[in-house]
Amino acid sequence: MKFPFQRLSALSGCLLIAAATSTTRAAEAQGTPNIVVILADDVGWGDPGCYGATKVKTPHIDRLAREGRRFVDGHASAAVCTPTRYSLLTGQYSWRRKAAGLDRGVSNGASPLLIPTDLPNAPSLLKGAGYRTAVIGKWHLGFGNSRPDYNGELSPGPLEIGFHEFFGLPATNDRIPTVFIRDHRVVGLDPADPIDYAYDKEAALKRGLSSFAAGRNRIGWGKGGRAAWWKDTEISDTFTNESVAFIERNKERRFFLLFTPHGVHAPTICHPRFSGSSGQGNRADMLHELDDSIGRILGALDRHGLASNTLVVFSSDNGAYLNDESGHRPTGPFRGIKSQLWEGGHRVPFLCRWPAKITPGVSEDLVSTLDIPATICAAAGVKVPENALPDSFNLLPPLLGDASAPKRDSLVVMSGMGALAIRSGSLKYLPDLSKAHGWQGGGKAAKKAKGAALFDLAKDPGEKNNLLPERKDDAERLAALLESARSRSVTRPR
Repeated sequence: MKFPFQRLSALSGCLLIAAATSTTRAAEAQGTPNIVVILADDVGWGDPGCYGATKVKTPHIDRLAREGRRFVDGHASAAVCTPTRYSLLTGQYSWRRKAAGLDRGVSNGASPLLIPTDLPNAPSLLKGAGYRTAVIGKWHLGFGNSRPDYNGELSPGPLEIGFHEFFGLPATNDRIPTVFIRDHRVVGLDPADPIDYAYDKEAALKRGLSSFAAGRNRIGWGKGGRAAWWKDTEISDTFTNESVAFIERNKERRFFLLFTPHGVHAPTICHPRFSGSSGQGNRADMLHELDDSIGRILGALDRHGLASNTLVVFSSDNGAYLNDESGHRPTGPFRGIKSQLWEGGHRVPFLCRWPAKITPGVSEDLVSTLDIPATICAAAGVKVPENALPDSFNLLPPLLGDASAPKRDSLVVMSGMGALAIRSGSLKYLPDLSKAHGWQGGGKAAKKAKGAALFDLAKDPGEKNNLLPERKDDAERLAALLESARSRSVTRPR
């Protein structure tokens, strides 16, 4: 009769160990949060309802604002996407590195990896702290050490800079190649139909390449890979399904999910169930689709009891590319659009929700997507090395109610052409007005503009009144701040 008792004791011991392990995991989860960062594409400050939009409906984005902290002075670190995405991972101003796509313009499908594999960054720090890490959605930061070969191993890439998992687009939804990548390989590629591509027209003509792919014309030229082509109408659901599956696979451990949807980048093609839903146009319909994706991710957190102890950050990689869509104002009250130094080019929604820790409210603090890396590392209890995240401010102390914590006192922003401007308080200084128009710099307004400018955004959000003639001291102070930021390798508090 001893044998059954011994078996029962052993079973009880196993149950006790399992319970202890479960308790330890629960304690760890309560001590440090899961982290979900959502970086939308081309969503402007005025797009969500929580920032004043009335002609489109964004209930799930609005929920984040209602249950978290809404920043009204939030900015992308650049007015175009690749530089912002670089800074969001590295915590470094992208213009510190001289490369196409970092100090000017954006990268394309032929770009090598733009983040050095030996550069400390947020995903690698979180991975080192035991987080399961994934980026799902638009990548747009290159692959390999030279021109990527989409028929082979796409390495180094996201996995070599700190992510355990990657699924997404190589660049943008309007660029060739029109394929999904999982980790290091194109998904569903037929070896008998290899991908050939070019971003040089002369080379494309010589090789018989076409700009038509996956149903429409794109940027670049290519052929092959037809079995791997995505369907534009299914991109959003595909990314959302992958993100929800990642959360469900990792619900028993700490995880960091960087969700980078392609909405609302052109071409604005959404699933048929959202077509016409806004009554405002294709872009607004796609905004509804984006909001639905966010709702499904929040629903997964709710369903698995993870919402209370998950830090969710929502923002956008740059401002909107238009000021008006049938009465909807994507850039809100601000002047300018994507790629420009005017506020509309880089002023974006910025929301942080962590129900267990962050008291809901509205903040007027100056913040940037550049600050996300230091903030999520602080939330995870990760000590940031002195040489890491050099320009990223930790927003966590003020988010948790520490009124004495240091806050960002100035911010450098970059146009799509690499021109810089600086914010300090409510003031904004542009060294050269002729460069404020970004990719649209060849227009009449840019040609007429001369000299520097100073604006007080508290009184003049439309940047119409140049105060430099009567406030030269302030202009000189901000010019000196900009020069200081450019000359220093580290601007964050030590």
